[in-house]
Amino acid sequence: MSGTTIEGKNCRVEIFGTVISGMGTWKYSPGAAEEIDDTEFGDTSEKILLGIRKRGSISFDGIAKISNAEQEKLKRAQVNGTNITSLALRIASSLALVPNLTTGYHSPLSTTGNSTQVGYVNITGFDISADKSGSAKVSFTGVVSGDLVEAAV
Repeated sequence: MSGTTIEGKNCRVEIFGTVISGMGTWKYSPGAAEEIDDTEFGDTSEKILLGIRKRGSISFDGIAKISNAEQEKLKRAQVNGTNITSLALRIASSLALVPNLTTGYHSPLSTTGNSTQVGYVNITGFDISADKSGSAKVSFTGVVSGDLVEAAV
């Protein structure tokens, strides 16, 4: 078996190349394809065609920071409905999942033959919560239009 294990302790969330302080978890789920019924009379089992892929989703959370510029940029992006192309989910020191800014690739290992489209992220919500026995928490959710791709950054 080959490949390098992604170590969570080395992961980060970044915006405009700057680490968003306080974050401790992130999750990315690519969009699932629409299933189009292709079953006809005489078939004994359902047949489908794959249609358009739905948007993907991201979420990340961690410790809330007062006056943290990067957390504030994300809050403003949600309030203003801004398309973000500079968000990066870091998976290694020189590799991250980023909105696709070109077409025709999905990862450094597969540079041709894949159907992709230019992508961006919209922050759809953020929550701040506090408990008397710990640090205040902040969580962000968003949708990915297009694709996030592995890129050397």
